[in-house]
Amino acid sequence: MSTTSIQSRRDLFEHLEYTIEGTYDELVDDQELQPGQTMLKTFLIESNVTPEQLRERVDIAEAREVDFDLHELVIRRNGNKHTFFLDSSDSRFWTLYTLEESDDAKAVVKDMVSGVRNGLDYTWMPVEQQRDIMEMGEFRDVGVSYEADEVFSSDYIEDRLDFGDLSVQSSGRGTSTLFDILDSQEELSSFLSLSAVGIKREISGSFVLERVTHNGRFTTSGGDSIQLHIDTVDEIKNRYADLLQRIEEHHRISYESKEHGTGIDGTPLVIELDNEIEDVREFIENIITSKNPLRLWGAKTKLDDQYWKVKGIDLHNNDKYTMEICPEWIRLYLDEEACGNTALRIYANLQRHYDSNAVMEVLE
Repeated sequence: MSTTSIQSRRDLFEHLEYTIEGTYDELVDDQELQPGQTMLKTFLIESNVTPEQLRERVDIAEAREVDFDLHELVIRRNGNKHTFFLDSSDSRFWTLYTLEESDDAKAVVKDMVSGVRNGLDYTWMPVEQQRDIMEMGEFRDVGVSYEADEVFSSDYIEDRLDFGDLSVQSSGRGTSTLFDILDSQEELSSFLSLSAVGIKREISGSFVLERVTHNGRFTTSGGDSIQLHIDTVDEIKNRYADLLQRIEEHHRISYESKEHGTGIDGTPLVIELDNEIEDVREFIENIITSKNPLRLWGAKTKLDDQYWKVKGIDLHNNDKYTMEICPEWIRLYLDEEACGNTALRIYANLQRHYDSNAVMEVLE
């Protein structure tokens, strides 16, 4: 990817618009891309660090300022170099654009967000927000991927779950009908975890084809307006940012000494489960392993039969958390300075890997 001609934000967006027009033409005419031709990938990243601090955490071979709050980064991985454009104009939610191959782009971003205490995370979209994306345009395709085996041991899956790995991909005519049929099956509902949704969005005579994953990756397979792509990313980002802000405003627990005791501000988050936990101790031992995607470490304490407490550390920012777990619900306490994205990572991944019908109420 030659980027020497890109000297401004406008240059970048003109280049990306030319790209999405080209990929659409090839897919319409030949149903496949030319060798070396790739689709635009856009990653929405939650950040608690500055772009300068990112350079201490990622192996960056080259970096240059393209425009205000826009940098070109050449990142090394396994001896290869990959080009990304980082837009940090929103300091909390960064946007990364790239035309690299999909697997390479995903691997670089996974390395970027998975480091211990690196202050970066995916935007973990709950099922409710993914269903809202379906309403933003003409519904085109869907990915359902229930991957309990990414979190739970084979013994736990064998003993406690009906599925270890359930995957359905559908696109084109009839996709909406297929999804409605699957969605109406009560015995499947807890395992119908959305991994991606695809839409065709048309506004004011322009269109864009977007596929949006559960962790904030947009793949644009065509269109005639980069501005419509940017507006679509912004609209989804703003919905996510609003949810995160409400969590941090209402559900972080703080304490204040008063004349006659201690005042407490904030309330815990409660995740109601449809798929009840058969053995809480075993469940906890599977979710506090420090591994992706949950990235939780902790120590468990038995409070009663099937009632346990976990006090631990979220490896995203090393923030402390406390959870109480029963078969029917999980109560989550965040410290007063904790990142609200911890709650969304826990909630969205429980929906994706355990119970897609789980519900977490967030105060307005």
